[in-house]
Amino acid sequence: MPTSTTWCGSGGSAPRPQSIQVRFGSSRAGAVGIALSTTASVDAVPAEHPEADWEQLPTVEKGRRSPLAALRPDPAPVPA
Repeated sequence: MPTSTTWCGSGGSAPRPQSIQVRFGSSRAGAVGIALSTTASVDAVPAEHPEADWEQLPTVEKGRRSPLAALRPDPAPVPA
């Protein structure tokens, strides 16, 4: 089981966040980048976002939008 000093999915410590490329099913869109996070950064999310209803999350039905989607920061503007 990962500890707060390991990177989820990587099996070891790393100096910065990592990502991997994953293909889903038979998608022709190609691989999708998936960011890997430390368990410590994941554990810190509830404290950093007290506005989220954390007790509601387990009750969200399959196929419904997660209330956590509202916590996603706006993408950075693309320089001209």
